[in-house]
Amino acid sequence: MQRLFKVAEEDQEEADRILETYLKKRVKDMMYQARVEAVKEYYRTLGQELDDKLACPIELEYDQYLKGKINWCPAEVWPELCRYWCSKEFLAKRKRGQKARLESDDIVQNHEGSRPFTETQQHIVCMCILFDILLMEAYFFIYSSFNYLLL
Repeated sequence: MQRLFKVAEEDQEEADRILETYLKKRVKDMMYQARVEAVKEYYRTLGQELDDKLACPIELEYDQYLKGKINWCPAEVWPELCRYWCSKEFLAKRKRGQKARLESDDIVQNHEGSRPFTETQQHIVCMCILFDILLMEAYFFIYSSFNYLLL
C-alpha cells in the first residue's frame, strides 16, 4: 500500500492522536451537514430551493426527514439517522449548542479558522516557488546591473 505521509516512529503516537482528533471533527461536521442537506432535499421535493442558511434552523418531522434522503447515505442507515435527528437527545443537544453560540462574545465565531493541512501544503509549495522566482529575478537583476557597471 502506498502511503501519502510518513511519520518518524517516535512521532507516530502524536500523529495518530492528531489524526483521530481531526477525523472526529470531520465526521461530526459531516453529520451536521447531512441534516442540513436532508432539509434542503425535502424542500426540493416540494419545489423550493433553500440555501444552508435557510435550511439550518428548520427542524423536520421524522417522515419529512425520510423524504429528504441524501444520495450518499445507505438506505438501511437513513431511517436510523432520521430517528436520531428527531430524538429528545439530539434536540436537547442542538438547543444547547444554539444557546451557547448566541451567548458567545465572539461575534465572528466559526469563521475562517485554520487552513486544512493539504491546503497548507499547497500554500507552502506555492510560496517556495514564488520565493525561488523572486530570488532568481533578484540574482539576474544584480548580475545584469553588475555586468552593466563593468562595461
